[in-house]
Amino acid sequence: MDRVGDDLAGFSFSQDTSNDTFEVRAWGFWNVDVAVAFGSQVLAALRARGRWKRLVLDMSDLKPMREEGQRAFADLLRSLPSVGVLGTSVVTTSHLTKLQLARIATESGRGDIQWLSAKVPIARDS
Repeated sequence: MDRVGDDLAGFSFSQDTSNDTFEVRAWGFWNVDVAVAFGSQVLAALRARGRWKRLVLDMSDLKPMREEGQRAFADLLRSLPSVGVLGTSVVTTSHLTKLQLARIATESGRGDIQWLSAKVPIARDS
């Protein structure tokens, strides 16, 4: 598992090769450095590790993002087709964070995202 940030704010990513799933977990209130690293590092990892059927973004511990974080999330979403990701799920617990992420997804042309509550088990094989 790769990790950026600290216990207060950051993100990590790992892979489940048995399900062709790339998993990202994000938490806290990102500073500029973490936000800028998010899109580029996750996208680089997706490219370096081959094609993935699914991307699961566990944002259940993420606070609403500032402009840099919003831009990084949008850039990542727009880039997913170029790395072969066929499906994306976003897990949230905060209604405010979900609204922000859903707005960004819509503005990025990604209306195909599956939205999950953290209270529901993540379907990694869908």
